[in-house]
Amino acid sequence: MQLFQASIKTVILRYYLMMGIVFIALFGHLPLLALLAAPLLLSALLGVKFGN
Repeated sequence: MQLFQASIKTVILRYYLMMGIVFIALFGHLPLLALLAAPLLLSALLGVKFGN
């Protein structure tokens, strides 16, 4: 795991995935599902690259 090494495409994809999870959680009245958005937010902000 390397910080600040992800491509901009990966960061944008993670951001949109996070927003999708938040919208589904809020409109579905599932606040615990919204907690899944926190790791995606952190990985997008920190630009985490998994693997080699």
